[in-house]
Order: sequence, then structure tokens, then C-alpha cells
Amino acid sequence: MRKAIAPLLLVLVTALGAGCEPRGNDDASATKPVHCTVVVDGPKKNEETGKVSGQVRYRCATPGAENLTLKIRIERRDGDKWSAVASKTYTLKGKQTYAPELKYEAKDVTISCRDGSFRTVVDWSRTSRKDTEGDNLISGAVRDPCKPKIFD
Repeated sequence: MRKAIAPLLLVLVTALGAGCEPRGNDDASATKPVHCTVVVDGPKKNEETGKVSGQVRYRCATPGAENLTLKIRIERRDGDKWSAVASKTYTLKGKQTYAPELKYEAKDVTISCRDGSFRTVVDWSRTSRKDTEGDNLISGAVRDPCKPKIFD
């Protein structure tokens, strides 16, 4: 039985050591752009403020992007059209864009509670090492985010 435990412990210690956070592109001579991930969440009621919050989560590898711009808006559906009811732009630089592996930083825009269908939209762009990348992300629609849910 003792002979079976030693290899198991060796595998466990190796696996735990392999879980160290990757360092990204910290090398100053690196030319590969820093990778960023941006995720948009549907609007929901913030229980602390009592307002509707449209949130965007983001993370960039180390050392962070030179610039990460997040143009966030909450849109309300009126028939077949969506119209912005609130918007906010964030321009982040360097360490402000960095988040540890499997974690995210977040920014949001808020509106007062009201009836209707809402969605969160973000237009984002990242500049890193002479490379620009960006996208437009749209959350799913959320109807009446401040009304109490029947089943929680």
C-alpha cells in the first residue's frame, strides 16, 4: 500500500504546482499583442442600489493592454427597435485592464427601475503592441428586471 501512495503524492504535488498563473506577455521585447476577454451580462436589478445594472466583465493577460475602451449601454425595446436609455464609456490602461487568471474586473452602467425589455450592449476595442482588436457584444433581453421573480 505504501508503494501506491508515493506515486499518487508525486502526481498530486506536480498537478498543484502546474496550477500557477501564466504570466502572459511580460517580456518587454515581445511583439505578440496582449489577449483580452470581454463578456457582457444581461441587465439585472442591483439589490444594493435598487437600480438596473448592465455589466461588462473583462480581463487582459499581463502586463495589460495599452488601451481598453468599453462603450457600454443599456437599450430598451420599443416594438422592433432598440433604443439606448443609458450609456457610459470607460478607457482603461495597462494594469487597469489586467485581471488574474479565471477572474474578471467589471464596469457597468445603471438606470432607475422601469418596466420593459432591456439588454446590455458593449462596443469594445483593445490596443496592444501596434495591434487593435474589438467587437460588439449584445446580451440577451431581460423583461422587467426589477419585478420580483415568482420562483427564485
